[in-house]
Amino acid sequence: MTYLLSLLTTESSQEHPQILCYYMNDTSSIQVIRAMSGARCNFERVVFSEERILFEALSESYLEVYSFLINKTKSRKIDCKTLQVSEGFGLRKTL
Repeated sequence: MTYLLSLLTTESSQEHPQILCYYMNDTSSIQVIRAMSGARCNFERVVFSEERILFEALSESYLEVYSFLINKTKSRKIDCKTLQVSEGFGLRKTL
């Protein structure tokens, strides 16, 4: 299942353009993702196993991904530019 999120409350500009990004939870665990721009959280979402998300983010944003495993939480940061959807070529990178 794929969802499109357009939850940014800030307006884009030439200095801070929005980009369309794609993320897929390819793990067997539930994840929580947060689109962050500096110290500001633009959105937070629970992503189930094999779920796909399209979202808009500022070009300088990054995605925080938290995976919940038995007895531990694993986290990583992904630059949203690496998740950006390319026109005519599909996805730049899938994780």
